[in-house]
Amino acid sequence: MEEIRDTTIRTTTTKKKTKNPNTHTAGKDALIMNLPHAIIYEMLSRLPIESLIRCMSVCKLWSTFRYDSYFNDLHLTKSIILRPPTLVLGSDEKMSSLLMLSPNEEGGDWEARQIPIDFELLGSCFGSCNGILCIAAREGLDPIFLCNPFTREEMMLPRSLLGFPPSYSSLETRVGFGFDRLSNKYKVVRVYYYDTGDEDEYKEKVGYCEIITVGESSWRKLEFPTFPKDHYVRHPELLDGTLYWFISNGDFELENSDFIIVLDIGNEKFWNINCPPPRESIEFPIRESLIHMDGSLAIVDYDNTHSWSIDIWLLEGNKTKGFSFNLTTYDMSEVGCWGIEFSVMAKYDHDTFLIMVSKGFDDVEYSLRLFSPIEKKQYLCIQLGFSKSDILLQNWMVPTLKSLKDLGS
Repeated sequence: MEEIRDTTIRTTTTKKKTKNPNTHTAGKDALIMNLPHAIIYEMLSRLPIESLIRCMSVCKLWSTFRYDSYFNDLHLTKSIILRPPTLVLGSDEKMSSLLMLSPNEEGGDWEARQIPIDFELLGSCFGSCNGILCIAAREGLDPIFLCNPFTREEMMLPRSLLGFPPSYSSLETRVGFGFDRLSNKYKVVRVYYYDTGDEDEYKEKVGYCEIITVGESSWRKLEFPTFPKDHYVRHPELLDGTLYWFISNGDFELENSDFIIVLDIGNEKFWNINCPPPRESIEFPIRESLIHMDGSLAIVDYDNTHSWSIDIWLLEGNKTKGFSFNLTTYDMSEVGCWGIEFSVMAKYDHDTFLIMVSKGFDDVEYSLRLFSPIEKKQYLCIQLGFSKSDILLQNWMVPTLKSLKDLGS
């Protein structure tokens, strides 16, 4: 008899796989990580500085991009093309932080952020080039710092070897910072002059001038053009590798009393541009220093009779064909309801101006406003908490991750 065996059929069951909700996202991340570096560079270089810094924390590979000079230069180029510059504000008192103001790329209000710096200077002045700030003491020769406020890098330039007689009572300093495209080098120019207290000895004010190429160990002397003793040297403005110093004494009855001293950063040569006098219809004009406007530089004349009008003298032409000034007058009477004084800081599209308005005499309050005198419309108002003793310092810069180590290479 055939033996019947009890057999148990065992079936193996497999659990149904459930989809991981992060699988699809992880797959996309993997695809992005595996893209060629050139494509990743192209994508990241289009981001504003804050977004770029956050993206660099995604992985170890991306965190190394900030040390790649090619990527930093690419991001700088894209930033100059794709977004407006950032306004940097500081105080003339002890300065340990900078206020950065930039328009929101999605429209609406501007964004404000406080950036700490690791050194303190009393009475400082600004210069900027390619995302790097040059900060110097207003009085005296030293120190001068270069810094990138977003990477927190800083560099102190070599000290000057020039000496001054012990009889001078004050030493004024004006510092410019620029880039020479031919040599691919950065240069800092320092103009200074001192008052001996002897008015009869100096009929002309001699501006001493030094220049240093970043990365070199010493300054070189330049022969800065002489100018009348009663004239005042404003802070220089940089445009297309050229520095412009506005020289003025405020006496508009004198012919050609105002002029501009120009320095080509590349060949280190100076020349002058004569400025037009204010319109005769303005009885008590006030003339501001040079400001950036419409891709060029401009002089702004204010009417001190509180008629709230401004004359914009836009610099046109070039050294080869000659320079001229194009005049446009704007009615700014709407600004009178916001304060007692205002100054134009920049011009935006469609005759819209960024202006700084001051209110009050004892405790001065400042506000930053975007205003169109054509449409009589305000687009922006930011209250700034500066005290009366603060002298506002401002400069325009394009935020970048550019390293100071690349400046002297």
